[in-house]
Amino acid sequence: MTRVVTTKVLPAAANHGRCVFQMTFLAVTLSVASQVQAQDQLKIAGFETLSDPLIIFDKQHQLVGGLLKEYTDAIARGLDAKPVYLPYSRRRIEPAVLSGEADLVCYHSPQWVDQPTDFAWTIPNLPQTERVVVRKETVVPNEFPDDLQGKKIATQIGYHYAAIAPDLAAGRTTRVDMTDVPSMFRLLALGGADALITSESEIAGYFKKFPDKHALYSVSKTPFSVVYTQCALSLKSPWKIEQINRIVHRLQENGTQDRLMRKYGLSEK
Repeated sequence: MTRVVTTKVLPAAANHGRCVFQMTFLAVTLSVASQVQAQDQLKIAGFETLSDPLIIFDKQHQLVGGLLKEYTDAIARGLDAKPVYLPYSRRRIEPAVLSGEADLVCYHSPQWVDQPTDFAWTIPNLPQTERVVVRKETVVPNEFPDDLQGKKIATQIGYHYAAIAPDLAAGRTTRVDMTDVPSMFRLLALGGADALITSESEIAGYFKKFPDKHALYSVSKTPFSVVYTQCALSLKSPWKIEQINRIVHRLQENGTQDRLMRKYGLSEK
């Protein structure tokens, strides 16, 4: 006697439903995995034009230290994330954070961007004090913006100088853009500018690197500007501003921020 074996065939609709379920499950799994992987990293945008002591590069131009690196390293540790540093020019920083290519940039300010609401901002943290540097034989300016009128000022390309913005627009003061602080000092030394404006931390870093240059310049006693900088978080980042703020607040409360500033010869002003 021949044994007849029958196979149950699922309707086409059932097969289709199973495929849709499997594809949906796979898509959700991949999405969750992608989010988990994204939250394993904190992508930090760095100003490639900043200098010692804010950021320190080795001879191969690899980021190896500096106040900002240690500070953002501490933020990443607080999030249990791996810091990934992405260097950008000043002009490319905001587009990178805006698009989500980078999660975070620190040592920034809502005062320096055209649309502050395009980003989520942390509580104020690292202070930035800017001062004016002139050649030694020049009268040191201390009344701003009046003392800079009629002068050529060495500035960094892409940077905003609110105190002299009206004079720049009216042509009463002229800015000469350079890419970095050492270039600004060289321009000033050659007479291509009457003064330069930069942060006192970078002034100190320049004189530390070139101690023989210190005697050639005078630095204003009056700050040109004082800003407590903030970190800007991308609205497209998987991280939340509340998470970043908790870490920043902790760094301030436990003394880490002050310790790092003192390590690099800076202090709260």
